[in-house]
Amino acid sequence: MTLRAGIQVLTAAGLCLAGVGCRQQGGEKERASFHIIATDAAFEAPDNVPAGLRHILFENHGTEIHESMLVKLAPGVSAEDYVAQVKKGQLFPTGGSDYSGLALTSPGESVELWIKLDPGNYILICWNDAHARTRPVHSFVVSDTIVNDEVPPEDLVVKLIDYRFDLSKDLRKGVQVLRIETPGPSMHEMDIFRLHPGKTVTDLRQWRKDNGPGPAPFDSLGGALDSHDIRRVVWLRRNFSPGRYLLHCEMPLTANNQTTNQESTHEDLGMMREIEVKE
Repeated sequence: MTLRAGIQVLTAAGLCLAGVGCRQQGGEKERASFHIIATDAAFEAPDNVPAGLRHILFENHGTEIHESMLVKLAPGVSAEDYVAQVKKGQLFPTGGSDYSGLALTSPGESVELWIKLDPGNYILICWNDAHARTRPVHSFVVSDTIVNDEVPPEDLVVKLIDYRFDLSKDLRKGVQVLRIETPGPSMHEMDIFRLHPGKTVTDLRQWRKDNGPGPAPFDSLGGALDSHDIRRVVWLRRNFSPGRYLLHCEMPLTANNQTTNQESTHEDLGMMREIEVKE
């Protein structure tokens, strides 16, 4: 998110979801209990969802990279209150708790996440580039009704530790389910990037630091955003094709939540990991 931690369309129900892998008869798009679509103008998402462990499908139908942070608002705090603080430059506005969410996702890509949501008022917000200040958030309510979606068996565990990514086993090609934990002690996030052929980690870092001029040297394949409750566990599912990947954390290194200075991030402390997914 470039501002803050680095603040097509699917054609037929029987086709594979972009980036998620082939499923039977239409795939997870129809079965996900919480469906979020990002466009360049706004989010399309439900206004009310039950509490509990939610299965979220996030699709990017826009022409830019987008993400979908879930923020739980404190009682008495409105979406307008939160956004007003964002427009003043606050990276972590008061009265809002990050509840993780779907990380940077390229146009045409989709990714799935399972996450526990508590009752309350929430917003969806995109922190990529200047979107948090210029694009509308989506307000929704998590009701008192509790419905737990089933989490598929995990293939590996990814731990986000100060300042590294620890994997319980190698990432392999095909559809994989990642259990993502944050032992911390700091808040972390995990963007998943797939490098284009001939491109390097240096190319990726420079493109991100320069706020993305020209075509990106990578595909953004989603991931898991930060949570104020670092004990929160999320599960991510997507299809991994052979290639070179980078796990990447751009949480800001700042004690002042008013600043928008993103010159120093966890990535600068070495929180990245290059991985090759083999044939």
